[in-house]
Amino acid sequence: MLWTTKLTDESAHGSNADAEALALYARADAFAQPRGFYTSSPYQRPSRPQDINDSILTDSLKSHQFSCSQHLLAQRLLLNIYEQDLVFLPKPPLELNLKEFKTFYDPLHVASGKKIRPVLENYLYGWLKEEVHINGPWELESFLAHTDKVLDDVARSDSKLFEVLTSSRDPQRAAKFFMTQCAGDFLSEASAMARNVLGNCGEYTSELFKILIDEYGYGVDKKKHSTIFEDMLKEMGMSHHVHHYWQFYTASSLSLTNYFHYVSANHGELFRYIGAMYYTEATLALTTKHQSRAIRTIFDNSVSTEYFDEHSHIDVHHGRMALKRLIVPMIEQFGNKIIPDLIRGFEEFKLLQDIADEELYAHIQWHDDLDAHRARAAELHGKRNVDMRITESEHELSVLHTHSNDELFWVESGELDFVMSPDLSIRLKAGEGVVIPKGMIHGTYVTSSSCTYTVTAI
Repeated sequence: MLWTTKLTDESAHGSNADAEALALYARADAFAQPRGFYTSSPYQRPSRPQDINDSILTDSLKSHQFSCSQHLLAQRLLLNIYEQDLVFLPKPPLELNLKEFKTFYDPLHVASGKKIRPVLENYLYGWLKEEVHINGPWELESFLAHTDKVLDDVARSDSKLFEVLTSSRDPQRAAKFFMTQCAGDFLSEASAMARNVLGNCGEYTSELFKILIDEYGYGVDKKKHSTIFEDMLKEMGMSHHVHHYWQFYTASSLSLTNYFHYVSANHGELFRYIGAMYYTEATLALTTKHQSRAIRTIFDNSVSTEYFDEHSHIDVHHGRMALKRLIVPMIEQFGNKIIPDLIRGFEEFKLLQDIADEELYAHIQWHDDLDAHRARAAELHGKRNVDMRITESEHELSVLHTHSNDELFWVESGELDFVMSPDLSIRLKAGEGVVIPKGMIHGTYVTSSSCTYTVTAI
């Protein structure tokens, strides 16, 4: 598939230089059209640059726009920009492609990414300032009262994740889709945290470093949290290679990983990072118990849950460390002026986590209700004006993406594979279709010599 990227000359927040840098960055070989839905290299990350439009340069997303294809594209590009600061090497049996390795870390390409990073950060996270209001004044006692109440509510609440996974029409498929969303972060766990231990922050550097080295298994690879997660993936029959499931990450799961890089790469947001880190460490000690229970139940105790069990244990300690050795001493030393940033990070990550959870549940529901969506497509076919008719050749692949509205997808001639998750795809032939709810990731692969299909907004 060939495409061109069109951007206007000037914008409110983006200049010609920004537009050129964005187009240049997105055209990299690492993000190009793939041959399949899975990556066999940490340096290949297809991202659909044809979805670029002016809004990325000029606007900040609104909460009702999360379903649009630009949201997913921008999250993909931003994660790549951050991860060019990290080191990735393939694990056996994958071999190192030295050319791909050097190209991914090419200094000129990295520089173009750095130029557009603030633009993407504004586009993806600017809306948080409007959605999260931090009303003051704040002092240590009110900070503790507020955060203790939030964490107590989490501790007392039932696990919706456990309910959704175990009650799914196909619990193992649902659990694997959940693990797919975790993989984008957990296979390089704590990398964003590492950005905050350089320099000199006095005793706070050392206290944060203690949490970091816990995550990294104190230098023992088999104890490293990402290694334990790899072992869990393998026991579930999944790939443990970094970003093997790149195309299947939802925008909101990417947003969780990117948020921590965002408030860590921009060091002026250190206190937002500390607040967000406190929320995630304190809540993981609670939520991982339910995650462990779900995996044990669904796989009948045949899969080790050491990864989640370890977090249920260690994150009680990490949450306490974040509060007692970082937050309280920081407030005592620097004063109440840092509390709004601490609260903002705490509340922003809580909101992003809630959004990611709901998007996960919506995908699992769509997968479970696929037959109903196929039946609805048959009912709607021919009753609306077609918005787009597309003809593609054999082996043509559409990278997984989303749409802003519910859409009727209908095959007029030929056939293709319609892909929704690593464990769910269907063969659609002429005279068959499916309704795609807004915001649901999906892709296609043409299996006949030619295939014509239509897309109609509902």
